[in-house]
This record gives sequence, C-alpha cells and structure tokens, in this order.
Amino acid sequence: MAGLVLRRTLLRHLLITLIVALVLSGITAFGVLRFAEDEARRTAEKVGRQIASAVLVPLSKRHLGQPGEFVRDDLLADLAPFLSSGMIERVKVFTVDGGTARIVFSDEQRIEGHTGSLRPELAARLDRDEVVVQEVPDDPEHTYERSLPGDRFEVYFGFRDAGGTPTRLEVYVPVAVGETTRYAVAELVPLVLTGLVLVALATVPLSIALARRMERDRAEQRAVRDYGLAAAELARRDLAQRLHDGVIPDLAGASLLLEAIRAEGLRTGGEAPWELIGRAQGLVAADVRRLRGLLDELVPACSVADDLGGALRDLVDQLDSSSSAGARGVPTVTIEVPEGLRPSEAAAVLVHRIAGELLRNAVRHAGAGSVRIRIASGDKGSIELTVADDGSGFDPSRARRHGHIGLQLVQQVARDSAGTLEIDSRPGLGTVVRVTIPQNPRPWSAESTSAVASSTTAGRSPGSRSLSRRHLSPTRLRDRAR
Repeated sequence: MAGLVLRRTLLRHLLITLIVALVLSGITAFGVLRFAEDEARRTAEKVGRQIASAVLVPLSKRHLGQPGEFVRDDLLADLAPFLSSGMIERVKVFTVDGGTARIVFSDEQRIEGHTGSLRPELAARLDRDEVVVQEVPDDPEHTYERSLPGDRFEVYFGFRDAGGTPTRLEVYVPVAVGETTRYAVAELVPLVLTGLVLVALATVPLSIALARRMERDRAEQRAVRDYGLAAAELARRDLAQRLHDGVIPDLAGASLLLEAIRAEGLRTGGEAPWELIGRAQGLVAADVRRLRGLLDELVPACSVADDLGGALRDLVDQLDSSSSAGARGVPTVTIEVPEGLRPSEAAAVLVHRIAGELLRNAVRHAGAGSVRIRIASGDKGSIELTVADDGSGFDPSRARRHGHIGLQLVQQVARDSAGTLEIDSRPGLGTVVRVTIPQNPRPWSAESTSAVASSTTAGRSPGSRSLSRRHLSPTRLRDRAR
C-alpha cells in the first residue's frame, strides 16, 4: 500500500509539474510577444521622429501640391542615410483633398501620383497632430510592403505645406518582433522550466508527506466506520446472547413451573404449591430486572441532563456487574459533578456516551486500578469532561499507527460536535483525556455516534464468535478498541 501511494503521488506530482510547465511556457511566450510588440512600436516611433526632424521642416516650406515646387533629389539626399542603413524601407509623402490622398513623393518613383483613400479614424488622429504607429494593413495599397520579408510598422506624421494643404509623411520601419520573441523565449523558457523543476523536486517530500497523511486519515476514517459497524454488530449479538442465555430460559422455566402448578392443582383439587409459585415469581422478577437493565443501557430511564452524575454512576454500576473488567478487577471510580450544573440534553447525552467509552477503555485495555471522572463548566457554557486513570498508558504520537480506534472514535465525535479532545499519556504513567463539548453541539455524524452508542452496550459477553463484518470476534474487537 505504501509503495502504491508513493507511485501515485510521484505520478500526480509529475503530471502537475508538466501542466504547470506548459502553462508557464505559454504565459512566458505570450508575455515576451507582447513585450516585443510594444518595444517594436516604441522603436518605430523613435525612428520615425528622427526622420521627421530631418525632412518635415524643408517639406513644410514648399507648395507640395504645385508642379515644380518639389525638388525630389533634395529629399532623397536627406533620406539616403536612413534608407541605406535599413532604418526605413519606404517613404511616402501625400497630400489630402477631402477623403482622397495623392502620393507626391516616394523613394519608389513608380507609385508617385497614385491616389487612394485615407481611413477616417487615421485622418482624425493626424489632424490632432498625433504620431500614429500601426501594423501595415493587408490591403491592395500595401501589396509591396506586405511582400517584403520580416515585420514592419507604418509611422504617420501630419503637417501642412507652405500653401496650407494637409500633407502626410509616412515611413515604413522594419522591426524584428518574431525574431526578438524567438530569441527571448529561447533564453527565458529554459530558465523558467529549470526553476520549476527545482521547485518540483524540492516539494516532492512535502507532496509525499501530505499524500501519506491523507492516506492515514482515510484509513483512520475507514477504521472508525468499520469499528462503528462492528460495535453495532457486537452489541446486537451481545443482546441476543444475553436474552438467549438468561431471559428466555428463565421465562421458559417459569412457564413450565406455572404449567406444573396448574396440573398439580387440577389433579389434587387443593391449594397451589407455594414453593413452585415462589420459584416462578423469582425467575420472572430476575428477568424483569435484566430487561430493565438492557433498556437502561439502550435508553436512560430519565433525562441525562437532569441527573448527569446519576447517569455516570449507572455506568459504573453496569461496569461493576459486567464480566469485562480488566485484569486488576473492577477499578475504584470517583465521579465529580458540580451541583447546579444544567447542561443541554444534547450535550449531556454526548458527555455521558464519551465518558462511558473512556471508562471502558481505561478498564479493559489500560488495566486501570482507579479512574477519576470529573465534569466542570467551561467557557461560553461548554461542558468539560476529564477522565484520568492510572493504567498502562501509551504514546499519543503513535496512536494512529497502533490502533486506539476507540480514542480516535471519541476524537471524531468531539470534532463533529464542534468540541475538542486532548490526550496526556505516557507508557506506564496512566492517561488523562480532556473533552470539551459546547452547550449546543453541532449535529454529529450518524456513523460516529452510533459507534459510541453501540460500544456502550457492547463487549460484556465473554463469547468469541466471529462477526460477519470484517470477521472480527468480540475478543479481537476489544483488543483494537483502545
């Protein structure tokens, strides 16, 4: 089982690491792409402003819409350093008349004189003297630029020529978004993955520890459920055996005695034999007491909340009359309940059941010679139960690994009821268990409370017949109960 848990944990850890690696790689690549695009826009705008500072002033002093006013060679000379160095790939200067734009200059002379439309949103931004940087549109007007290898941005500047005609300067700046992204991803992703692998390796022991703890918790819950079912079965068998061995034979004997009395009376026609009647009456009275005892174990004769001390003393009396005392015999039990304590019915019943379980643990499994049961009022009206014994004791830190199902059951009941449980025990030095139950405990689980209630009546028969559930005999179940 431990090897299976380890393999499952490692596979789950590896799967999570792979998923996280894929997610982080995707996030890193996306972040690098966005950064490269933003950086490319800033670079394109910076290059465009350098070109604008070199050519906008001379252009604004000429009437670009009139023939003969534009000296093409002079503008090419100003742009030559930018074109030859590859800072820009193309330059266009066009005038705007209404919604029509006419190219009046370009380093590609064949497109001079071409006309086209200018998008309204672009025209509006340029009229506000904004510098517009955008990707090259995929349309017929930009077929040449789209056919060039690599990436590029358009940078627009708006100005007016000497005649006041709206004029635009457009430059195409090459950028390396894809190359920058690939380079950055190749550098960053290995670092990110290396860090992730180191974190994954460092957290493997933690994952294994958590998985083992969860498996122990699940095993503990399964053991508690099995214990509750086994305790209920043991209680049922115990009641059946006590009825079969004690009550039913006595009632059958009383019936035979009464039948004999009736036959004797019919034969003699005289008075009934009083000796036989007395024997029959004694058998019936004894069986009535047994049945009342069984009923008191299942349902207290009075409200536990009205007389919690009396209910606890009944537990001691039942222990005294049972055959399940420890090797040292029936211990000395001291009960301390303050006068005037009035717990709620739910809290009192829960304290009564837990006290019974702890008392039986101290006697059957710890071999205690003396047990002290103390009830006190706690904070916010809570009820504090302390059960101390001088038995064999144990190491609480090893309780989960070495059974002690009864104490685990009590702990689960206390937790389900919004209470607390503390154990102070050492081997050979006895055990002290402190349980705090709120005045209005939460509705607890049926499994845990049925187990506590069943264990209240279980374990008094000395028989060793096996149970159908998990094949536990009463003797083996008692050995596991603490």
